Amino acid sequence: MNKQKTPHPLRVVFVGAHDSVGGAARAMTRLFMMLYNRQEELGLDMTMRVVHQTIDHPAIIGGKPKRNRREYARYFLRTRFRKYFPRKKFISNNTLLHSQALHHSGMGKELKAMDADLYVMNWLGNGTMSIPEVGRLQKKVLWQLYDMWMFSGAEHYTDEDRAERGYSRKSRPSHESGPDIDRETFKRKKRRWTSPRPILSPSTWLANEARKSTLTKSWPIHVIPYPLDTDFWHPLDQNTSRKHFGLPLDHKIVLFGAGAGTLFPHKGADLLFDALEPLKTKLEDSGLDKKTTIAIFGEQQDPTTIGGLPVLFLGELDSEQLRIAYSAADVMIVPSRLEAFGQVASEAHACGLPAVVFSDTGLTDIVEHGVTGFHADKNNPESLAHHTSTLLTDEATQASFSEAARKRALDVWRAEVIAPIYADILHRAAGQSGKTK
Repeated sequence: MNKQKTPHPLRVVFVGAHDSVGGAARAMTRLFMMLYNRQEELGLDMTMRVVHQTIDHPAIIGGKPKRNRREYARYFLRTRFRKYFPRKKFISNNTLLHSQALHHSGMGKELKAMDADLYVMNWLGNGTMSIPEVGRLQKKVLWQLYDMWMFSGAEHYTDEDRAERGYSRKSRPSHESGPDIDRETFKRKKRRWTSPRPILSPSTWLANEARKSTLTKSWPIHVIPYPLDTDFWHPLDQNTSRKHFGLPLDHKIVLFGAGAGTLFPHKGADLLFDALEPLKTKLEDSGLDKKTTIAIFGEQQDPTTIGGLPVLFLGELDSEQLRIAYSAADVMIVPSRLEAFGQVASEAHACGLPAVVFSDTGLTDIVEHGVTGFHADKNNPESLAHHTSTLLTDEATQASFSEAARKRALDVWRAEVIAPIYADILHRAAGQSGKTK
């Protein structure tokens, strides 16, 4: 009797700019480690290739890709030409990162030599790979989304509808001037990325945005959240956690934070600050206006008062410190205008912390309205204040939401839940059966 031939493990290479710097890198590494730690049972052979490596791991390869003399000379001449003979300056009210991915880095040639079955494109940044380099691998590519760049122009986040309108000249916003780098970048993607490839989105909102784009509207799109190690992300004793940061033990603590603190406008720190005065007013009847402190992580500043409420800055925090910060708080506010997913909210939930977010972002996939937190009206500080005050003044609701938040993390974001679903899509994208061991 002939024995059935066992297929070789699916050779998968994760490609990204960083392995640990920034929210996208953290999410990519969580996805990678989730699969790497189970690769035998999932029928996978995992490698990660990044430009900027900070994690020492046998499956992570770091460093700039090599260029031969001709490639380097071409890159040198093109970049020097742009430096000494620049075009008019691109001016836009959208001050967030724009990546044109113009120049070959050599990464495409290196990846092709690795002869993987599938290349998972993660957050590439501006210099990881050029658009044509990705295009040459496109039949073996799967896209993992972290923002809107893959299906937009050069911008990583935008509230314009240009992708839906194909980046026509008429769709350009009136506040922009200079070369239309968003239109140019989008057109290059359409020319080079001609084969629809699977897209993995961490949230329903981001998936719907991708479905609107004339580039990716017919591409297969799956929604799979970023995983969490719920053994690490779990509640700690609140008073002990508050003492760690010197937070008042008898106050209600409202937590906000992002990788760059209050720097980036899409994270909505200004909307939080606008909500503090109405929040104080709503707390006055219960007497909590004098016993509520706002704590912010991601940057260091001197203590201040905003909207009549004290504001403390906790500085930049690593994962261990973040877990303590979540455990010290009573409510997490994530007031992002645009957000692909929002790992601070899922981490907070895993630590038993309810959250208030705005509607119509990826955060609404994390926070279950009326169960683990609230969805405030989009970009409305008054609504944000209303829902936050409800959690601060109603201890029974806060306790119920805290318990439900932890349960949601265990049910939805554990690696054991996500890994087989993710691996199945990888196998199908590479043309295998999709069945894991």
